[in-house]
Amino acid sequence: MDIDELLTILEKSKSGKLQKIDEDLYEKIKERIAELEERKKSAGSEVEAVRLEDEIRTLKKIQRRIFEARTSRIIKIAWAKVCETETDEELDSMTSAEKSLFKKLVEILEEFKKLILEHVRREEEVRETEYVVVRIKKDIPEFVGIDGKTYKLRREDVVVLPDLNAKALIKDGVAEEIEVKG
Repeated sequence: MDIDELLTILEKSKSGKLQKIDEDLYEKIKERIAELEERKKSAGSEVEAVRLEDEIRTLKKIQRRIFEARTSRIIKIAWAKVCETETDEELDSMTSAEKSLFKKLVEILEEFKKLILEHVRREEEVRETEYVVVRIKKDIPEFVGIDGKTYKLRREDVVVLPDLNAKALIKDGVAEEIEVKG
């Protein structure tokens, strides 16, 4: 694994599409760095040690940039999948570790999307719910209204309740509707 090969891979990684790489590319880079570090320990001269150190530093920098470019692209592909705007064509270009990352990202993003969008839908449903003013005739144990709020009502309370809850209480004879004019 030489620097020229890695620079080619890096340039392809920046192209916008995920390019196929060897499954063990990162491992090969680590091995090459370890090999150079061993050679540096037994370098015959200061010049040789500095040259090896430069090559190690360059390999690490290229390794990090390939990782960043590919990871950034995988994040974008996962986002596109959750937004239902992607195709699966780039999955074939991922290593098994990258596919695992992709799968976890999609799961997390889908959970987040579901959490946020369901919450928004619930708020919209609550806003669409009609409310009724009622006077409570008997103490009512604590209950959760269809608006998600918890109510604990006492005799003679005047409250605004979601229409469905108010109608049920009126039907049971424990509340009466108060007409509001205006």
